[in-house]
Amino acid sequence: MINVIRADMGRVFRKRSFYIIVLLVLVFLATRESKDTAPEQMEYMKSYLSSFLLFGVSIPVFLGIYTDDFNSGSVINLIGKGMSRKKVIFAKLLDVAAVLIAFYSVAYVIILIKNMAAGISVTPNQNLSLLVFTLFCVLRGIGFFAVASLIVFSTWSTSGGMTTLLVLLASSKTILRLLQLKFTKPIYDRSFDGLLDAAFARFDAGHFGWHIIPAIVIYIGGTVLLSMILFKKKEIDL
Repeated sequence: MINVIRADMGRVFRKRSFYIIVLLVLVFLATRESKDTAPEQMEYMKSYLSSFLLFGVSIPVFLGIYTDDFNSGSVINLIGKGMSRKKVIFAKLLDVAAVLIAFYSVAYVIILIKNMAAGISVTPNQNLSLLVFTLFCVLRGIGFFAVASLIVFSTWSTSGGMTTLLVLLASSKTILRLLQLKFTKPIYDRSFDGLLDAAFARFDAGHFGWHIIPAIVIYIGGTVLLSMILFKKKEIDL
């Protein structure tokens, strides 16, 4: 499986389109106007980290890790050579995690430099809070990619997976919050996004955000398990 991950990483990082899109996203982040105070700046940057940045980077990541591999037939070759379907699913999600961590690490450093250049007095605790939030953005991305992966491996359609991913990134929070408001039920609070928000709020207040456990176990773990079950039953031409 390690060789598969290396091959995927090599393919992703050889694509000029990947660097172009990522560079544009990071330049957009670096050129945003800074706020006047540290608290305002932190919230401002968090909004970009969790929305535009994740949306922007997810497109080239999905194309490089899923679409190119499926279109070239590499996944079928791996299975034909004896690699278990479970390992294929895990390898893809590990690819996603590695790229998202690398991307968000650069984004975090850019924000630190941006704050210093703007002369904003950000405390170490505020920088730590931003770092934790950045890690939560990575986790959110992995969760959404897990759902997209479920669509890909159960339907053998990368376009379906891409569409699912973009819909989740663009509107999942808004739709779930509206449903919660309309039906006065904790729909959003018990969703993946809601649990991550609650977990971060507790971590940010200096407590253990236990909500992160069901977010990972139920939503990410459950989705991966369902992917393995459906992919195992999927008939593909080797």
